[in-house]
Amino acid sequence: DCEHFFDGYKANPDYALACARTAYEAGARWVVLCDTNGGTLPHEIERIVGEVTKHVPGDKLGIHCHNDTENAVANSLAAVKAGVRQIQGTINGLGERAGNAALEEVVMAARHLYALDCGVDTTRLPRISQLVAQASGRPVAAGKSIVGAAVFTHESGIHVDGLLKDRGNYEAFQPEELGRQHSLV
Repeated sequence: DCEHFFDGYKANPDYALACARTAYEAGARWVVLCDTNGGTLPHEIERIVGEVTKHVPGDKLGIHCHNDTENAVANSLAAVKAGVRQIQGTINGLGERAGNAALEEVVMAARHLYALDCGVDTTRLPRISQLVAQASGRPVAAGKSIVGAAVFTHESGIHVDGLLKDRGNYEAFQPEELGRQHSLV
């Protein structure tokens, strides 16, 4: 892991690239670029990873994003767009401080936005999320994307009207992909 890589790159790009390149040339299986303080923005991640891929092949690069600015998932996806092929994260985004990239969100976004198969049985994600919540004592918010209990519930009004005309108007994913059912409140 290249801890504080993005901050280091911003301060001294040549040195940061030399560190990543040296790890790769020394035989590291993965060179994982870390947004350790969670303060890098997606456009910066994409640009910087693009520079790194000139020195380390993308199939040897990983990303590890903290969520201090609520950008961990977006940053992970920006890194994939720039060539990274390993994403580190956690179920429900749990982690130190503000947490890490929520893998359930990364998997579904990669599947739908980039047509990437992460090799995950997505129908199991809600159950895995609940198991992690029970084990950690940190319940999942009902409105949490992908795994929250209310993700596929809809109230009356314009949302239901639009939903009945085309589910894609208000649902980014099919509930069946997550082992869920459609429901209206």
